[in-house]
Amino acid sequence: MKYNNFLGKAILFMVVLATVFLVACSSEQVVEDQNSASAQTSVNIVQPAESEATGDRVDIDMIARQWEFEPSTIEVNKGDTVVLTVTNIDVEHGIAIPEFNVDLELAPGTTSTVEFVADKTGEFKFNCNTYCGAGHELMEGILIVN
Repeated sequence: MKYNNFLGKAILFMVVLATVFLVACSSEQVVEDQNSASAQTSVNIVQPAESEATGDRVDIDMIARQWEFEPSTIEVNKGDTVVLTVTNIDVEHGIAIPEFNVDLELAPGTTSTVEFVADKTGEFKFNCNTYCGAGHELMEGILIVN
């Protein structure tokens, strides 16, 4: 009788162990699949222009990486509609140009787009607005509107 009781507990233990193992493996696969999918996902955020565009459409492709934007200097004319497409190639970043209400989150491995009208002249700093590591404060650039 004791042998059957021991055997039953051993089988129950093995079933529980196998279930835990299978659940852990399937959860790991889901996380892996989600990570692969996010690396390929393109997030498009278009901010409506608050001012009427009187200039050209200017498309700018930018790369965000620790701890820089490339290009770090952008030059457009007053009245241009600026379409900024930013590809983030490493960790969580963001880009902010407060004077033009640009506040964009940049998930790792994604491309995000924002559109605005350059309706004032001057030099405007843009920067990473999401902490991205030890050189975060150096991640900035200049938007020049002639």
